[in-house]
Amino acid sequence: MKIIHCTQKLLKELDVPIIEPDKTHLDYQGLGNWYANLIRIDRKKCLLFTNEKTLYSFLIPHVKKANLKNIVDEFMINLSFNLQYEWFSLEVISKVMQEYKEIGFAKTASRKVLGSMNELAFQYEVMIMGKEGLGNVKILELNHSVNRVILGAIKYARPINALKNVLQPL
Repeated sequence: MKIIHCTQKLLKELDVPIIEPDKTHLDYQGLGNWYANLIRIDRKKCLLFTNEKTLYSFLIPHVKKANLKNIVDEFMINLSFNLQYEWFSLEVISKVMQEYKEIGFAKTASRKVLGSMNELAFQYEVMIMGKEGLGNVKILELNHSVNRVILGAIKYARPINALKNVLQPL
């Protein structure tokens, strides 16, 4: 089972059962688990997902209650779109999607990932304000740009390169 670790702010909005990571069999193969946070940019709710191994991230803007009710579908669809935009093969994307057939939700567990998410949220906000708001942004292009920012938490590498290193064996 793969886990999406959610911040307290997001857990308050979700209606999902929380599992204790130490009480179930966790699978750390492949991309592994993700972290999710509900942030506000340009006065709009946005979901930020970050992979715990690679810090590869994607933002889902204009989040409504229906998006939160179907958070697993939102995660899967947007992950697939972002991987396609990064030119991963359909074979690799299919294997990644298979990895997330069973998803559970838990509280956050890594300060390193949360700190990186705060930095990434700042990067998103700066880039969006540089385009004068969310209405002027192409979200896949924005996610593409943010994943090329060098992050200290992954030994001063780019999240896209870390992602490619993990997905190459697939």
